[in-house]
Amino acid sequence: MRHKQLKMLQMTFKLPCISGWKMQANVFPWHAETWQHWKTLLGQKSLHHAVLLASPKGSGRLALAAMLAKTILCKNASQEPCGVCHSCELFVADTHPDFHLVKPEAEGKQICVDALRAVNHYAWKTSQLGGRRVILIQDADHLGEAAANTILKTLEEPPSSCYFILVVASMNTMLPTVVSRCNKSRPKQPKEDFVKRWVESELFQSVPIQVIRINRGAPLAAKAFIENGNVTIHEALMDAFAGYLENKQGMFILTEKLIKTSGNGLQWLSFLLLDVMKLQQATNEGLVHCESLSLVEKVSYTISSSLVIRQLMALNKMKAHLTRNLGLNNELMISNWLSDFQ
Repeated sequence: MRHKQLKMLQMTFKLPCISGWKMQANVFPWHAETWQHWKTLLGQKSLHHAVLLASPKGSGRLALAAMLAKTILCKNASQEPCGVCHSCELFVADTHPDFHLVKPEAEGKQICVDALRAVNHYAWKTSQLGGRRVILIQDADHLGEAAANTILKTLEEPPSSCYFILVVASMNTMLPTVVSRCNKSRPKQPKEDFVKRWVESELFQSVPIQVIRINRGAPLAAKAFIENGNVTIHEALMDAFAGYLENKQGMFILTEKLIKTSGNGLQWLSFLLLDVMKLQQATNEGLVHCESLSLVEKVSYTISSSLVIRQLMALNKMKAHLTRNLGLNNELMISNWLSDFQ
């Protein structure tokens, strides 16, 4: 019964394939309140020209933004896309001339200034369908200062019938002047037990709480984590790391395992070291690896608290470097970090 109720809350439309991948226009249960708010604004014709959607990756935020974009462009409906008009058909076919998606060239990279110059060009073009235009900026929190300044004027004095949707994980790293020119929406993060039930209803299997925590409570990320076989990969990596700390052997094998996870493994180790630090400080409240307590205890007995803190800081610094500079020698940096445990 719960599974049917969750399914009924979802309204699914396909978004065109842009830059080689698809996303769906979809309103998930935890976004229902935000979507209802937008529908009210759409019905009153008072939707702000620039909407800033702040929500974690893996929460379905792009699906929600896509639903808003499709509705704005729809010719027949004011609060939801009809799905049958010419605009909706073009949207599904990835040929809508008045919809533009801007995103970083690669995961973690900044959006370049040239891309924002193109945005300004799109914004001032006449609608080819004689209606509205929508520009969706994915990972807008990855706008560098120069790129952000490039779009400021357009956000401040927008062209008629042009709407911007900026999708971010956090507003903290954004230029305050950009944030101030947008109408901000922060969907409530669903509670942990709700996320667990939702993922279980989707996969028809039991889901450990630590899977939800590893994925920061993001439902779609937790679901994908299980579907992609990351439960086994995560467990093997954590065991290999604990074994390395204990006998100081297998560094290169461990480095190779970390590289194969495309950065996820480093984040998992960050969570593990945070759990170890908590345990060493005599608290187990809010542990990410709450169902792998024996592993956390094993690591906490193996290395000193000062080393944990030092290596955790170094790990976070390394992750930032690797994200911003894709040309770095990942293998060398990870090996050097692991060797510091010796």
